[in-house]
Amino acid sequence: MKHYTLLIISLFLSACGGGGEGSSSTEAVSTTVTQTPTTSTPPPETTPPDTSVETETMADLTIAPQFDLSSKIELNIDVDLNMGDSRAYLNICLKGDDNKADYDQCLLRAPLKQSKLTSTVMLANSALELVAEVWFYDSQNEPLRFEWQYDGEQSAVFTIR
Repeated sequence: MKHYTLLIISLFLSACGGGGEGSSSTEAVSTTVTQTPTTSTPPPETTPPDTSVETETMADLTIAPQFDLSSKIELNIDVDLNMGDSRAYLNICLKGDDNKADYDQCLLRAPLKQSKLTSTVMLANSALELVAEVWFYDSQNEPLRFEWQYDGEQSAVFTIR
């Protein structure tokens, strides 16, 4: 049955070929179909997996004791501008591609009281660079801009003075 199917497919393919390039002259094309004998090969032998290799599991992981597997960082924010009773508003946002604050990803927006603020925010590991901007309600003062970058060796405190 396999040989018969192979012969039919070969004849069909040779009958459909040789469409020409559209020239006005026609040439006789002779096609000879030769059938090659097919030999069946036995399927490859499957070897059992080597049982002497031990697979690693989660229990095999070793983690340093100071690493707590947390993906969050607690950031303490300490603002004291020593500007008396001037009214101001604080934005703390992720740093954007243009090194400016990305207002779509702000972590804290709060008014300052007596030019002071103390707060805590949780950061994801992706929030390693922040920009703080202090905007004053009166239009005479330009906004103040501060930057913070996470350093794993120091405590996470964003001090704005």
